[in-house]
Amino acid sequence: MVPKHSYSLLFCIFLLLNHHCATATFNYADALEKSILFFEAQRSGQLPATQRVTWRGNSGLSDGSSNQVDLVGGYYDAGDNVKFGLPMAFTTTMLAWSVIEFGNMMSGQLDNARAAVRWGSDYLLKAATATPDSLYVQVADPNQDHKCWERPEDMDTPRNVYQVTTQNPGSDVAAETAAALAAASIVFKDSDSAYSAKLLQSATKVFDFADRYRGSYSDSLNSVVCPFYCSYSGYHDELLWGASWLHRASEDTSYMSYIQSNGHTLGAEDDDYSFSWDDKRVGTKVLLSKGFLQNRIDAFEVYKVHSDNYICSLVPGSNGFQSQYTPGGLLFKGSV
Repeated sequence: MVPKHSYSLLFCIFLLLNHHCATATFNYADALEKSILFFEAQRSGQLPATQRVTWRGNSGLSDGSSNQVDLVGGYYDAGDNVKFGLPMAFTTTMLAWSVIEFGNMMSGQLDNARAAVRWGSDYLLKAATATPDSLYVQVADPNQDHKCWERPEDMDTPRNVYQVTTQNPGSDVAAETAAALAAASIVFKDSDSAYSAKLLQSATKVFDFADRYRGSYSDSLNSVVCPFYCSYSGYHDELLWGASWLHRASEDTSYMSYIQSNGHTLGAEDDDYSFSWDDKRVGTKVLLSKGFLQNRIDAFEVYKVHSDNYICSLVPGSNGFQSQYTPGGLLFKGSV
């Protein structure tokens, strides 16, 4: 089974390409609906009455109880019953970005797309606020979980929980969580302002935690995150990505100052042609380029140059083209 985080990226890119392919014979509305349905099938926790994937049942209802915290909810990863914080947070960020940019084109599916974002952000909010100066980043030991292939409704494997702290930091997963919460706050700004404000407040605190106590969660929790979701790119890209989303969500100029002051050391000047749950550099540059193009933030003009190089690698016929497309016009790359 393709990991869920890959679906989130395909989902976002599908939306990016959708308006170019509207006249084709492919049923893109059906593809969009099924893309969102995938996330409903991956839900953990107490399922709502609106659940459309009816063959799924409640599961993981005691997650977090071993540490006296509530970590019920969120998404399972791929075909196992583990809840990995880094790819789940990235998934939530990408779903939110899809809604922010193309929600008005999701005919008949906008409410379902928002629900998919909220299922992720609700869980991440719990993980970020359960205990002070820490972030819960995983439920279940994958080494044990992968020994037993079973439905989540029937699972009897240990549901250990793992967290990053001031002593055992995880700037990568924490900054990605901040990005997810900030992006989700934009999604719900008009429809649920109180929830949006709560998300943004938590995003600010989680980002401060990520930046203040720097280190990779792969080092802090090596035996349960590697080789599954090691942070191969390090945590610098996530710090820049998180700051960029917080800038967009809050319009707080301190984040622009952070980006300007730290961009060089955090890899902002490097050209890169990969975008994944692990490496956020390209996504950050595209996000900041929009700030320059739409809001005339001159400090972000440098990111447009890098974004242009990346976009040209996606456009058939352009110099540096290095991508592949499905017959229906969907960009795809190998999973990372």
